[in-house]
Amino acid sequence: MRISLGTTERQLNLLSALLKSGVPISWPDVARIDGYNDVEGNLRSRQKRFERDLKALENAGLKVERTHDGLRPYYQLNRAACLLPPIDLTPDHRVLMYRIGLAYLDGDAAGPLGRHLSGALLKLQAGAGGAALPAKLPRTFVRRTLHRRPGEGTRLTAIGDALIARHRVRFKYQGRGGEPGLRVVAPYALVSRRGGWYLVGNDETRGAVRTFRLSRIRGAVTAVSRGTTPEYEIPEGFDPENSFSADIFSSGKDACRDVRILFDAEVAFIVENEFAGVYSADRHKDGSVTLHLPHAYPGELFSYLGEFPGHWEVLGPPALRRLVVQRLKESLTALEGRRK
Repeated sequence: MRISLGTTERQLNLLSALLKSGVPISWPDVARIDGYNDVEGNLRSRQKRFERDLKALENAGLKVERTHDGLRPYYQLNRAACLLPPIDLTPDHRVLMYRIGLAYLDGDAAGPLGRHLSGALLKLQAGAGGAALPAKLPRTFVRRTLHRRPGEGTRLTAIGDALIARHRVRFKYQGRGGEPGLRVVAPYALVSRRGGWYLVGNDETRGAVRTFRLSRIRGAVTAVSRGTTPEYEIPEGFDPENSFSADIFSSGKDACRDVRILFDAEVAFIVENEFAGVYSADRHKDGSVTLHLPHAYPGELFSYLGEFPGHWEVLGPPALRRLVVQRLKESLTALEGRRK
């Protein structure tokens, strides 16, 4: 017995078919779509159902073009007419929209729109690569992407407030070596890159523009001033991308060479979007991609791969594959010890 579909699911099936088809479709094509393929039902009733759903899609703002070959009508979605004009977001707008959306998501206040809000925030975070994003994402990955580490949400809020108000911030920062040092920074941008959030700003301690990974900030981020008057201006033409080295995973005598990482189709678009023009990536028929890295320190690489649990495989070199197995065994041993 065929299960009856609700109106929304049926209309989504119709929309999906219109989107996937590169040519106009006719009733025989529609009759194979779930929601209209109940052949036991009255033909005219099924066609009226289709006409009502098509009208509902048009009322929602979708443009469906109709043609006729003398035998039957054909239907095709006018994709260009369905697109909204591009929105030019300033860094301030992007930060503000992200913070508002994240507040609803973290507080479970988005209700049934939570999944859509997650997708919107991910597109906002991905920036110019939004046009290539799939409609559905693994929930675990979305949560890690939007709010990766404990404390990052609080730091994003504090730095976001300061960025919008043009106030300097003060925090302790743990570099690659030594004890955490106090930094006073004028925030210029918040950027999501390489598996984490970064603050780009003028470091008054160093007298130059520096990049700070939020996960390395220790303790609270506080505003230097509580006033309402802006303390600085972002230099005209400032581009935060120029603050990131092209040598993302570092090089040196201890780095692995000719690294190849396979990412499955569920996260491949993120990798392609993040490293386009930096590293080469081979796309496979199943949607997965192989990322090629000339060199990479294992620590830097594993930190990034940790954002994609269960979605990657190290293909080479053999020494790096062995190191992955060793790290996994050590982690399992540590987990077993905690259980005991």
